[in-house]
Amino acid sequence: MCLEMSTVWGEDKASSEIAERSEALKRGVDWEATREFWAFRKPQPQSLPMVKAGAALITDLKRRGLLEDTLVIWGGEFGRTPYTQLHKEDVAAGRDHHSTAFSMLLAGGGVKGGMVYGSSDELGMLVEENPVHVHDFHATILHLLGINHEELTYRYAGRDFRLTDVHGRVVHDIMV
Repeated sequence: MCLEMSTVWGEDKASSEIAERSEALKRGVDWEATREFWAFRKPQPQSLPMVKAGAALITDLKRRGLLEDTLVIWGGEFGRTPYTQLHKEDVAAGRDHHSTAFSMLLAGGGVKGGMVYGSSDELGMLVEENPVHVHDFHATILHLLGINHEELTYRYAGRDFRLTDVHGRVVHDIMV
């Protein structure tokens, strides 16, 4: 990693891996993915480099003119409570999982910038406004990639299945 990039991206493992993905996109690679790094039960200072690297990735793609053609998806498979739970015997205090409300960041690739779509209750446990089911999320990603989620099927056990099952609504409100 060059000196200029290390000052922008950071020098930790997450930053280095994300910077490499950005360089691959610059070279014309069509698909890059990274899986990482943290599943913390409470906020950790180690997670801050990942946030910095994500911001640097989006800034770098925009600076290079690649953001409008690159869909960045950043998130996890569940939400977390915003509060720390009580300490129990030998178990450290932490934050619980919530599958009913979670956040995803989408940038570029036809997505409106600078907006929030939906909201949760004050505990971050339940969706209060603009719910997006996982099937809707998948349908929306596929749409942004130019794929009709109702026509994309795979054969299993003699039957054609869709990633979005028999559900899935494209969320047009988040698109440019």
